Amino acid sequence: MEKIVDACLPHFENAHIGVPKYARFYNAIKEAVQTGKLVAGDKLPSEQELSARLPASLGTLQKALKALSDDGIVVREHGRGTFIRDQEIKFEDIRVFRFLDNGQPLPLSLQGLNIRAVELDTELATFFGRPRAAVVQRLVQVKGEPWTFNEFFLPLEWAGDLMDKPASEFDGLSLHEHLFQTQRILTSHFVHRLGVGPFSEDARRCLGLAEEIRHGLQWQVRGYSRDGSPTTFQRFEVQPGHRDIELSTQAGQARGN
Repeated sequence: MEKIVDACLPHFENAHIGVPKYARFYNAIKEAVQTGKLVAGDKLPSEQELSARLPASLGTLQKALKALSDDGIVVREHGRGTFIRDQEIKFEDIRVFRFLDNGQPLPLSLQGLNIRAVELDTELATFFGRPRAAVVQRLVQVKGEPWTFNEFFLPLEWAGDLMDKPASEFDGLSLHEHLFQTQRILTSHFVHRLGVGPFSEDARRCLGLAEEIRHGLQWQVRGYSRDGSPTTFQRFEVQPGHRDIELSTQAGQARGN
């Protein structure tokens, strides 16, 4: 607490009059990270604790913390708190379902459906080196586009803290970021495979597809750690009429035209 307060109080002195208070707190935390006073993994006090020690309201601090989270300076973990993010890890660079419009990322919605343990088919069992895994089923939507059905597979031993979560806990959750923040498991690069095939029964049910819509884009993404070990597997079932996809071979990202 004292380290945070000492870093922030100078930004609330007279020299900064005219700067909104939420921006003063934002600037203080960002400066402390840049100068090494705060490092990856440092936990910030709660908004209530900060408001009791700083001349800033609860709403002001919440606004600043949201901006810090949006800009990748902190990560907010449900039930655990707010932490300084590892600034060398840019999770926006490893999100595979990402589309651009005039060079700007389009908003992405994630809606959790369920998580369960499953027996893997031969191909996935070989990839993971084990017969079973956990799978998170989600609906994903890029702004203005049809919903996409997504299955995210990960080893069961990595999913222990996720298995009992209700579906709503997966809304908007970056599972790759969650794995890194909770277990330091980093997926650093991907291999994509795309083709056209029939929708799975789960996809048909969750997307509410009309009977005449039988086939769509089947987008498979294998994730690997820095040493080449398999980490995650994703399957996206994309409806006809979705915006075009462009895969960057340099960054391994998926982008829209």
